[in-house]
Amino acid sequence: MGKMTVLKNGFYADADENTFTPLPIVPQDGDDPRELYASFLVKHMPLADPVEGVLREIEEAARTEGIPIVGRLEGSILKILTMLHGRRAMRILDIGTAIGYSAIWLAAALGPGGTVTTIELDPERAQRARRYIERAGFADRVELLEGDAFDLIPTLGTYDLIFQDVMKHVYFGSDPELALSLLRLTVQHLASAGVLMIDNALCGNGILDPGAHGASNQLAGVQALNNALGRDPAFRSVILPVRDGLWLAQRVA
Repeated sequence: MGKMTVLKNGFYADADENTFTPLPIVPQDGDDPRELYASFLVKHMPLADPVEGVLREIEEAARTEGIPIVGRLEGSILKILTMLHGRRAMRILDIGTAIGYSAIWLAAALGPGGTVTTIELDPERAQRARRYIERAGFADRVELLEGDAFDLIPTLGTYDLIFQDVMKHVYFGSDPELALSLLRLTVQHLASAGVLMIDNALCGNGILDPGAHGASNQLAGVQALNNALGRDPAFRSVILPVRDGLWLAQRVA
């Protein structure tokens, strides 16, 4: 499989085939009135500066440049779930940094001494993420690793909480088995009673309406992942139907 180079406006190029594929970007805010109301309330409960200002800047950059981020509502959910896991969540792994949005939300939930390790494939986005993370005041608690998650994760230890946000990346378009491979690899690095969160469980609503964007290996991979995680007795799990669907799973065995 060729390495992927991320370009602007949500387009990706395959370095081997030199092909370009537009990917649907899930809006930061959904169109469900209930979700819009929840987002409205969350946006009126600002975080302390400099975090608030940096997050708003990232949100605007994501809108204008077509960069996928989880958005304010889901970011707030990530933070609250991390804190509800207890201050035991001292080690967090964030797979799919983009420009640092989710890493900042996760870092904001950490207690003293906690750390976030975040992984990004694209060098340009990784560089931008480092700047945003530093400006948010979290350079001392966020370690950004640049490279392929499949290469990097085996070199890491175990984590109390893992957030995975890469399933719709065109990297996973070559083989639907990659989604299951990453799930298996991730679970190997999840601590006992650890929490696994996975974004895009609905794959741009492709899970609910397979004809919406046409067949793809990304969709097939997410379908396989959903079936595997939903039936795994080692986890208590549920999909939160927010935005593009958020898996919440706690390891019980």
